[in-house]
Amino acid sequence: MILKNSLIFFGLIHLLMLNNSFAQGSRTKFSNEQIVAMTGSYLKKMPGSPDYLGAKVYVDSKLGKTYQIHLQVNRSRENEGLGFAFDTMLGLKPYFKIPPKTFIAVLHSDSRSSPPVICKGDVKCATKHFVEQSINYDEWYNKCINFQKPNSFPDS
Repeated sequence: MILKNSLIFFGLIHLLMLNNSFAQGSRTKFSNEQIVAMTGSYLKKMPGSPDYLGAKVYVDSKLGKTYQIHLQVNRSRENEGLGFAFDTMLGLKPYFKIPPKTFIAVLHSDSRSSPPVICKGDVKCATKHFVEQSINYDEWYNKCINFQKPNSFPDS
């Protein structure tokens, strides 16, 4: 329930940011390296955002172009961290010269004994839920994302 409310809240914030802070029409396009360099600054503009640890863009043979973000989150705020991660990746997606096909959020807990939470999601499906609102939360959660164990994921 907390995850559902957090993700809905961040989806609404994302829509407001798109409507208010970005100019309509064509946008400047940036290289993968430039997007990675902008990720931390974009995240810092969101009130209450978790600590940014890094990001990368790469091509995976199965997933295609992938945008991965690493955040340091309080263990009790992991669901909220997931919302911030997807919000950031969706917010920067329009600025890619060639947009990614997959988003990966890696949430590192502030508790050393807890392994990172890794969530992989399809970009088109995330856009349908958070931006277009053409699918509901349950459909997005059950069909568009999946959680992986840290040892089953390379470069987490």
